[in-house]
Amino acid sequence: METILAVITDWDDGPAVAGRAQFLAAKLHAQVELFRPVHARLGELNKYIGFDNFDALRDEIMVAENKRLHALNADYKARTRSQWCDRVHSAIVSEAERTSAGLVIMMASHHSLLATLAHTPDDWHLLRDAPCPVWMMTREARHLDSVVAAVDCLDESAQQQKLSARVIDQARAMATAHQLPLTVVVVVPDPALIYASMVNVPVTVDYLTELEQQADGKLRALLAHLGVAADRVLVKSGRVEDVLVNLAGQGLLVIGSRANKGVKGLLLGNSAERILNHMQSDMLVVN
Repeated sequence: METILAVITDWDDGPAVAGRAQFLAAKLHAQVELFRPVHARLGELNKYIGFDNFDALRDEIMVAENKRLHALNADYKARTRSQWCDRVHSAIVSEAERTSAGLVIMMASHHSLLATLAHTPDDWHLLRDAPCPVWMMTREARHLDSVVAAVDCLDESAQQQKLSARVIDQARAMATAHQLPLTVVVVVPDPALIYASMVNVPVTVDYLTELEQQADGKLRALLAHLGVAADRVLVKSGRVEDVLVNLAGQGLLVIGSRANKGVKGLLLGNSAERILNHMQSDMLVVN
């Protein structure tokens, strides 16, 4: 990893995001770029009102943003860049590609349920399109106490196996960097809970026990193949998002995203996106 892209979407979050990026850069021998995407309503208003001095107003805003960015960087001495943009997530993806970033760090935004139903939030777009892992921080300042990697060992497709390996690799790197215990977990979805409000699905205890045993065996085989010795290896059953949010606690949750798009993404979404709406801990999403 050569570059960590620290994205400042809100100035109040700047020190926390930049500080986390600087800490990781020192541990992972990387360099930091502080990136400020400037999404101003001025551009939208210009479409309807038509400011005579739009360019001058935009330039004035960018001068002020660059001053704040340079002031923030006084403590970090990182590379800095700001960009006027129409879509924040698109600007972040482009900047990550331009810098060949190995990691994006930013503060997660929080959307109301109505906003989520009305449109797909920028955070979701970013998780689906980012060319590298994305660390979403929570605004509540806290010290991480563990790293929890969530993988799906029941899906034996080549794509899923590669994704699980990347998740575990990223989790191990973060646990080592922060000197924290590593937990690797597989969540077996319980149909009785998932579809309880729709139909009555008879699920026997033996059926779930068999799935859990299969998942445990496959997970331990994967860890042995990767040469990873986790502090805890767990298999849980229930709703994926509920189990992982509770298990993560005050730790860093590392999870993979299959990046569903189009109709499939609209209807099914991804576990990472569902967790994002309920997250109480930092989350690292690996595509």
